[in-house]
Amino acid sequence: MTLARPLAEYESVQGWRTGLAQQWGGDPLAEDAEKLLALESFCAFVGKEPDELLAFCFLRRKATGERFGSVERREQVAAWLREWRAQSGLTGAAARKRVNDVLSFLIHGGVMIHPGMV
Repeated sequence: MTLARPLAEYESVQGWRTGLAQQWGGDPLAEDAEKLLALESFCAFVGKEPDELLAFCFLRRKATGERFGSVERREQVAAWLREWRAQSGLTGAAARKRVNDVLSFLIHGGVMIHPGMV
């Protein structure tokens, strides 16, 4: 899958960039382009654009329309991350960094996912 537009144009990626800049200063996505490459690769792997990936992790209550995080979908994303990491051929610190880059995106998007799940 190829993304419909450049990664930086997605609202969820812009929010990630803003959150990282507030947390660390500067422009962490520009300073560490590997973060964007990791996210792009993962999105291609799961066949979802960044905004779709975040939306996948949430459901709405029928009665109230309230948005809430789905445990099952969060576990699915963790399984995808494990599979993606295994297929990458990377090991050790390189594999951890690649997964952590995607986890950073998810966490900044409101998905409560712990690195231990991956």
